[in-house]
Amino acid sequence: MSDRTSLRWENFLLVVLFCAALLAHFYFATSNWSSGFMPGHEFRQAQTALVAYYIDEQNNFSLRYELPLLGKPWVSVLLEVPIYQWSVVGLSRAIGVPHFMAARTVSLACFYFALPALYFLLGRLGLGRPRRLLALALILTCPVYIFYSRAFLMESMAVMCCAWFLLGFVRTMDERRWSWLALTIIAGTLAALIKSLTFAVWLVPAAGYGAWMLGRDWRRGQGWRPALRTVLWGAAGVAVALGALRWWILLTDPIKAAHHSAWIFTSKNLSQGGLLEIAGKVSRQTWGIWLERWQEAIMPPWLIGLSVLTGVALLRAVRWRVLGLSAVFMLAQFMFPFAYAYQDYYYYACTVFLLAALGLGLHGVLDSRLPRWCVWLIIALPFVAQLHTYWHGYRPAQIVKSSGGFPFTAAIRDLTPKKSVIIVAGSDWAAMIPFYAQRKALMIRSALENDDAYLTQVFDDLAGENVSALVLTGDARDNGALVERVAERFGMEAVPTFTHPVADVYCKTSERDFVQECLRHYGEVSIKLKDAEGKPTDPKQPFAISAAVARVNFGNVSPAPFRAYFEFGLSHLEADGDKVMFAHPNSDLWLQSPAQATQVVWDYGIFPNAYEQADAKTDGVEFLITGEIPSGERRQIYRRLLDPTNVPADRGRQHAVVPYRSRPGETLQFSTRPNKATTCDWAYWVKIEVK
Repeated sequence: MSDRTSLRWENFLLVVLFCAALLAHFYFATSNWSSGFMPGHEFRQAQTALVAYYIDEQNNFSLRYELPLLGKPWVSVLLEVPIYQWSVVGLSRAIGVPHFMAARTVSLACFYFALPALYFLLGRLGLGRPRRLLALALILTCPVYIFYSRAFLMESMAVMCCAWFLLGFVRTMDERRWSWLALTIIAGTLAALIKSLTFAVWLVPAAGYGAWMLGRDWRRGQGWRPALRTVLWGAAGVAVALGALRWWILLTDPIKAAHHSAWIFTSKNLSQGGLLEIAGKVSRQTWGIWLERWQEAIMPPWLIGLSVLTGVALLRAVRWRVLGLSAVFMLAQFMFPFAYAYQDYYYYACTVFLLAALGLGLHGVLDSRLPRWCVWLIIALPFVAQLHTYWHGYRPAQIVKSSGGFPFTAAIRDLTPKKSVIIVAGSDWAAMIPFYAQRKALMIRSALENDDAYLTQVFDDLAGENVSALVLTGDARDNGALVERVAERFGMEAVPTFTHPVADVYCKTSERDFVQECLRHYGEVSIKLKDAEGKPTDPKQPFAISAAVARVNFGNVSPAPFRAYFEFGLSHLEADGDKVMFAHPNSDLWLQSPAQATQVVWDYGIFPNAYEQADAKTDGVEFLITGEIPSGERRQIYRRLLDPTNVPADRGRQHAVVPYRSRPGETLQFSTRPNKATTCDWAYWVKIEVK
């Protein structure tokens, strides 16, 4: 095969590879597009989404937007100019889709609009047109650029602006044309205001190119004028962007500094752990976490290291460019070590430089004398590694079918007054609860739950607001002093109105009965009942059921029960389209048998997850009916062991019609008991009827 024919085949294969990578990226990025769940540092996505929600609700497109997370004043957490959020709200209104779908559309479009700028920048690195597609294909198949290009985050918009800024800067320095300078100023200013930390990373190669141009001027020995012109053109390209960023900091820092807890977001506080602090950057712990992030966001670290070292050591024609691009990737992590250590989406800003370095390395492989089959095998390796990393890392979370949030946030959203405020402790400032509950919040930051002066100030600030719920998560669930203080100040219950595996929710005393009556429509929520004297029930003892409680919580039991015991609390879940009571052993329900009753109808079962999951499974649950007359004599009326793991007939909803003859004054006790172990004994009761 002639060299010309071989080159045509190579170019054809590169185009095919790029097109395949582009299609794969679009397919993967749009998977599960209509699901409201926002996987991948949901706390940060929810914070961005919360800004968009209130911009839309209040029609407030000003710079003083609300992020109601840390209490009043609501305009206190001004992190970035909300250009991304404005775009999301505008698109949502224009095409009539929910915010999260508009956000995904904006993010994905920005990523694709960045590709032309990256294509031209790769040309500045010496790559021919077809071979630029190889590096772009690496970017398209990188896990972090698949997963976070659909996120409710401004990362892709910031990278898009940065890419066009860098292209404009390079062309400005080369050609000294006003049109390129205008592009540089506009794109750079937008990048600085959208996300300054991303812009800081892209300033590094711009500064490096400017320094190289300045050095070239000095080496030519033409005096100081060419060097001065280079400095002036370079400064003109970044002055407006840096000036705009400085203006934003001077505008927002005093607002944040004056707030009781938003001061953590001032530029001074956020700059701690910066470039000049060395200890954290060279520690084994930090490097270990960085390597974990590489494995998560890009590909196995050993492959990254091997590829870079091979390019530097063996590919003489590209070694300095490979080394320089890899240095930008590493320098970004040294600039903001803790952000990159604990938030994988930060790699969206800098991984493009690493992948460009790997693309240059593969360019060198294409020019090598290796057999063609070996060349293409080497080229395929990073693509396979990246797609394997995405498939087994990010993808399982991405395809979860969920609308986002928890049943308890849905209950707060639906059952508390629309314009009310919630107080949240135990979640620091993670915005998921306020966002999914669609409520303004006072989120008591970690370590401030017992700060008397702070609590007095922030509670005073809420004077005049309708505080409708207290939500406690994590260790804060045991903070009785905080519960008592909020209950006394805002008229809350001192006992959780309802609970969830991750949260306790306290509502106003005046709204408790209404909320509990409606809770049967929300899964995984347990109701904390009170006894006849209004005291909280003992979770380790049976409790008496008043007529009102029976009407609200046991509408599927006839006649109404008078006593109950649920070891894991009373929960109403959904099974096969019905609202059911969670009856994990040990659970008991007592009711008075009607005179002349002749049968008992009992519908019950075990949730499929108890026996369908791959690892732990239930070994069975006993369902019992016991009768007791006033003399204390007891009899077993019904007993059945359900063993759905081993007996297919025991799976799904069971319907029992039990012949029964009532005795005078007899009490019936409905129970679940474990077979041997209680692992995965997720039993439920649908209906009980004695007639």
